[in-house]
Order: sequence, then C-alpha cells, then structure tokens
Amino acid sequence: MGKLELFKNKKNAPVISDTGEIDRDRGDDYAVEKKSTSFYVAIGIISVLGAIFIWLFAVSTGTTEKLFTLTPELHGIEDLTSAAEHSGFTVVLEKDPTVSFALVGRQKSINNVTNGDIAVYAELDSLIGEVNKLPNNSEQTVTAKIIIDAPVYFNVRDVSKEEITIKLVPIYKGTE
Repeated sequence: MGKLELFKNKKNAPVISDTGEIDRDRGDDYAVEKKSTSFYVAIGIISVLGAIFIWLFAVSTGTTEKLFTLTPELHGIEDLTSAAEHSGFTVVLEKDPTVSFALVGRQKSINNVTNGDIAVYAELDSLIGEVNKLPNNSEQTVTAKIIIDAPVYFNVRDVSKEEITIKLVPIYKGTE
C-alpha cells in the first residue's frame, strides 16, 4: 500500500473530475497542447522542400561521363552464315562495326568501369528466317539492333549507331 499511497499523494498526480475525465496539470509530462492546422501544414511543406533539396543535391553532385568505343559481339553469326550459304548468299560484315557511346553516372563509380563490365552485342538468330525468304538473284542487306548492356546504375547516351548492317551477296557473283 506504500507505493500506491505515494503516487496518490503526489502534487502533480492526475485527478479524476466529476465528469469522469482525467484532468492534467500543464506541468505534467503527458499534457498535450493543441497546435493549429497551419503549424502542421507549414511543417509538412518545409519537410517536402527539404527532401527535394537533399535529393537534388545527391543527384547533381559528382555526375560525370566516360566514353567507350567497343566492337559488338555477333551472337549467332555461325548460324546466320550457314543459313545464308544454304540460301545462296555469302555474308559480308561492315568494315568498321564499332560503336561509340557515353556512360553517365556518379564519378566515384564510373572511374572503376572497364570494357569488361559492358556487353555490346547484336542478336542475329532472328535474321535467319528473313534470310531464308530472300531472293538470291541480287545483293540484299539485313540489319540487327545493337544492344548495350551497361550496369544498372549508369545511363547510356550519345550512341554512334543503333544497328549493324549485314550485306548478303549472291554466291555466283562472289564477294567484293
């Protein structure tokens, strides 16, 4: 009974009023003051503006670009060559198939990127069906989209060419 009596006899202890609600003294740790709605709106606006400022700062600082020039790998070139020969063509590739582009990202990260971290390729398997349908009485060209697969946190910009052109020369005319 000692602890309970000490609590009841405290100077700032809550007192139950006639209406059944607890009256609290303004000095009580649990007393809540009501703030106006404009106060909460102002705090919300300041918070949103602060978050936008921090985001803009983080995104804009330390961004740079690094230039790359790579030759795309031709996935499925053997199958395409075989299908072209079966259809009466010889495959002639571009003399300079290199692709130049800029990689944009955070300065600390982009300095560590090497050519081995980026895959540049063209899928040629989808061209086989097209080659089989072409008439072999004249020179034909087919194109394949060049795909640049860079690490996710970088952006690829200023790509020199989007596709690679493959010339199909009829076998009876020979290659040039």
